[in-house]
Amino acid sequence: MSIDSRRIEKVFSVMQTVAESGDGLVHVGAIADALRAENSPIPAWQLRADCTTLSDAGRISLDAASGAWQITKSQQEQGAA
Repeated sequence: MSIDSRRIEKVFSVMQTVAESGDGLVHVGAIADALRAENSPIPAWQLRADCTTLSDAGRISLDAASGAWQITKSQQEQGAA
């Protein structure tokens, strides 16, 4: 697995945790805060790029009303299985 793939999977994992502990909506800032708390900071521009990659893969979608990301239903079901 490439370094980029590992980072994207880490970002997705953090997104899942943040989504489960809140209302399901995840802002890039919340991801950055969680990663910084784990001593694994990633710049905001990189997080936005990773979110775009995850969105292109159909794993997350953007909630236009709030500007936050949410895990797609298919990914939530896979995570629960």
